[in-house]
Amino acid sequence: MKKGIINIILIVLTLTNVILTAIVVFSVVPAMKQVSSLVGKVASAIDLQKGVAQDSGAVSVSDLTNYTLEDKITVNLASGADGKTHYAQVQVTLVLNTKSDDYSAYKSAISSKEENIKAIVIDLLSTYTVDNVVEEKSSIEDELLTLLRAYFDNTTFIYDVQFSGFTVS
Repeated sequence: MKKGIINIILIVLTLTNVILTAIVVFSVVPAMKQVSSLVGKVASAIDLQKGVAQDSGAVSVSDLTNYTLEDKITVNLASGADGKTHYAQVQVTLVLNTKSDDYSAYKSAISSKEENIKAIVIDLLSTYTVDNVVEEKSSIEDELLTLLRAYFDNTTFIYDVQFSGFTVS
């Protein structure tokens, strides 16, 4: 008799386990697929906001050339929590896509517009405090890339912006 009751209890527990597993499969798994899809969409939106080149695919390194602005730029940074005056000095290098349709049209314009480019850099950097400018260097480069592309009629011949000799005091 005891073996019969134990067998019945085991059968009931097994059936309960199968039913609960089916409930999990049919309710949780579709929800997880929706969450995974949402995470994928958010990740792609972040890549778009980050300023990733929106050309038709990746650009070969051999198709890129650097243009470094002649002088280092010294910028008076925004006042920080300490109330002291801080400065940033930066050398700006533009990475240009030589295969872009607009490259030949704008390449010569860069040297003649160098003072305007410096003004854009100064306007952007002067909004940051000494703490922010160090912490957010890459996001500042991305923001500068967006501003320079807008200045040159939303062209993508400027592939990237890089800061070298970046010092703050």
